Amino acid sequence: MPFFEEFEADALAEETLRRPIRGAFALLREQLERLVALNVGWALQLLPALVALAWPGWPLGLRLLLVAYSALALMPATALLFSGVARLNRQEPLDLVTLGAELRRLALPSLRTLAPLPGLCGLLCLLIVAVGPVRLLLVDVLLRLGLLVLLFSAAYWGPLFLAEPEQPAWLLGGRALRLAWRYPLATACSLLLVLAIMLVGYLSIAGFFLIAPVLAALLLWRRTLVLLARRGELRVELP
Repeated sequence: MPFFEEFEADALAEETLRRPIRGAFALLREQLERLVALNVGWALQLLPALVALAWPGWPLGLRLLLVAYSALALMPATALLFSGVARLNRQEPLDLVTLGAELRRLALPSLRTLAPLPGLCGLLCLLIVAVGPVRLLLVDVLLRLGLLVLLFSAAYWGPLFLAEPEQPAWLLGGRALRLAWRYPLATACSLLLVLAIMLVGYLSIAGFFLIAPVLAALLLWRRTLVLLARRGELRVELP
C-alpha cells in the first residue's frame, strides 16, 4: 500500500519486523507522555455517554444526545489515535497543530468509512437478540458467525483505514478480512493481547483512561506493518 511504503519504509527496521510487541513497549517508554495525551483525548469522548449512564434520572432526550455524541465522536477520535501512533512510531514530532490538521483530514472519512463497520457489528448484535426468542437456530448461528468474523478482522480496521481514508467501508472490511484469513494465528494472538490490555485497563479504570487503548492501537499498528511486509505489500526485506 502506498501509504505504508511512504510513511513507514524507514521505520521498518529489523527490530520492528522481528519484535513488534517488544518494540511497541519500547516506544511506550520513549514516548509515554505523548501516548498518554493521545489516550486521554480519546477517552474524553466517552465521558458524555458515561455521564448519561451514571445518571438515569436525567431527561431521556438529554441522555440520548450525550450517548449519540460519544458514538459519533469516537470514530474521528479513533482515527486520530491511530494517526498519532503512526507518527510516533516513525519518531516524528507530534503537537497540537499536527493533531488538528489530522483531525480535519480524517473526521469525515472516519464517519463514512470506519463507522459503518462497528455499526454493522451493533446491528448483528440486535438481530441476534431479536432472533433468540423465535428459536431460528440456523439464522442465529449464521448471525453469530458473521459477528465473530467481523470482530476477528477488527484488528486491522484502524491501520487499514489510515492507509486510505477515502476508501469505501466494504473495501476496508474486505481488506481486513483477507488479512485476518491469511494470518489467523497472528491475528488471534494480537487480539488476545489487546483484550488482556483492555481488561487490565478496565479493571484499574485509570489505566483505561491513561494508556490501555493507545497501547492496543500501537500493538495493532505494528502487527499490521509486519503482516503487510510479509505479503509483499511493503517493499522491504524481511530479516
